[in-house]
Amino acid sequence: MTVNATVDIDLRRSPLAALRSVDFRSTDRDFWADEAAVWQRLSAAPAGLDDAAWQLPGAARSDAGGPDWSLQDHIGHLVDWQEIAIAYVTASLAGSPWPNDEDFEGGDFDRFNEDRRGPWATARPADIRRRVIDTRERLLELVRPLPMSTIRTDEVWGWVYLVLHGHYLDHLTVIEPWVAKLRPRQIEGDPFTDDPRPARDGSTDGIAAFWSAHASVFAQFDEIVRAVPVGRWEELGPTPDWTLKDHVAHLARWFEEGAAVIDRHRITGTWQPALTNGLDAWNAREVAAARVLTPAEAQARFDAGHLQLQAAAASMAADELASPEAGEWTYECLHGHVRTHLAMVGPWCAQLDWPSRA
Repeated sequence: MTVNATVDIDLRRSPLAALRSVDFRSTDRDFWADEAAVWQRLSAAPAGLDDAAWQLPGAARSDAGGPDWSLQDHIGHLVDWQEIAIAYVTASLAGSPWPNDEDFEGGDFDRFNEDRRGPWATARPADIRRRVIDTRERLLELVRPLPMSTIRTDEVWGWVYLVLHGHYLDHLTVIEPWVAKLRPRQIEGDPFTDDPRPARDGSTDGIAAFWSAHASVFAQFDEIVRAVPVGRWEELGPTPDWTLKDHVAHLARWFEEGAAVIDRHRITGTWQPALTNGLDAWNAREVAAARVLTPAEAQARFDAGHLQLQAAAASMAADELASPEAGEWTYECLHGHVRTHLAMVGPWCAQLDWPSRA
């Protein structure tokens, strides 16, 4: 059974099984509005998950007998097919025939896709996120001028719809349940790596990994959080009782606390134990005190605290930075804490432009 009406099915929020009942090829459907809705759903699904989460295998088994696919493999695969589509649409518009299955490993798409995984496994997740946006926009530029009567033909449908919303839906059936498993783990501080020590063994490679993770997490903060208009920072929604400004001010306060602890350690030679008893009350009190800040002031405090803690961590000897005690106040207050909150607020930030449920 297929459904042509949109009254009961919200493409962005309804269960994927319901979307499978939609006849996207029907002349009653707005092809481009449907594509935009499913695209927004896809792009919001992994919002806030960090590089290690993107690269973790286990999202799905390989249909061609290779290693398990990761989230990064899936999104890279979408980019790959959008780039392939740009090439064949360009050629078809110039008079070449539309492709057929035999053009791709004789129709063995599982083998074709498996053989093209390599470059995506070594790419940076941030680059893949940029490329999936860029290639989609370029592909839409090419196909939007086509008459819908042409797009709905048998010859063209499988090479336009199936690379756009059809492909998104196929991969959302894997991505959404996989992300639903990863997000709580990141919120709880799972580093998704074999060696959970922030600076590993204190070697040159271990320290480099610490600062590389730091850079990617803060770049993602810029990508996700700073993109939110300041007029939305004081809306409830990212989590039940906190605004986006609350989350940012909370992170800033812990930057300050971590830097102060490192300074005291430099003077006394001893580490302050991590705050456990009364932690929730401490957080609630500090967030309440920061609510007088404007969004701009919260951002400024975040930036100043970040620089303060970053400098304190950078001043430490390698073996000291790699110690478990230092990890509580460097990694945990620095990028470890930021990645936790990115996993919390990412979906809300990504869904701000969605139409209301009505």
